[in-house]
Amino acid sequence: MVWRKATPSGIYHTGREQFGPDFLQETGYLFEEYVGRQLRLIPDADVISEITYRVKRNELQSVDWIVVFDNLVLLVEVKSMMPTENARLGLELGVAETDSKLARAYRQVNATSARIDQRHPAFAGIPTDRPRQALIVTLEPFPVANANLPHLDLPTADIPTTVVSAHEVERLVTLSDTTPSSLLLARAADPQRSTWALNECLNGHEHSLNPVLVQGWASYPWASGRLPAPDAA
Repeated sequence: MVWRKATPSGIYHTGREQFGPDFLQETGYLFEEYVGRQLRLIPDADVISEITYRVKRNELQSVDWIVVFDNLVLLVEVKSMMPTENARLGLELGVAETDSKLARAYRQVNATSARIDQRHPAFAGIPTDRPRQALIVTLEPFPVANANLPHLDLPTADIPTTVVSAHEVERLVTLSDTTPSSLLLARAADPQRSTWALNECLNGHEHSLNPVLVQGWASYPWASGRLPAPDAA
């Protein structure tokens, strides 16, 4: 029960109950920036933040992050969402509820990819000469999001798109025996592995320590083993 309260799902729901919907909005902004910090750990890759562009009189935004590798362009859309209880338990409504939560993210990915293909001036710096994929990053895993199931309420992805959790991104960026782009390309090319959770494809690979997590852990008093002395009063 303590673990459940200290992990994102517990904080997410406790914060919503205590502070209302504004807490979730602020969590979304922080989570987006956190994912950007993780992506910037990838060596030899350019990380580009959200691009604002115009279509006629409408001002629109791209996905939150675009990562440019030598062999891949990766679109990254960040959503601070949690799976429903039905999805967690694998119940009948779980797939439909998951689809409804993720539909907007899929549309955002498709729209950004289309603008790149159309050579929209705002995306002139994004290469079009290499494969393109997308990650939709959520706070916690969505168990059925990538499974080969009927997704009636989910837009068809124009490019290979994978739903991943924050934990999977934290592992992906620390690969040391291969590159994130090579792993993602190999996964997408395999009809079976492309439906697996990304964690399954990360298992068996070597990873370095994640500097962002190390820094976060070091900020807590128990990291040094020297807890503050109790108040004498």
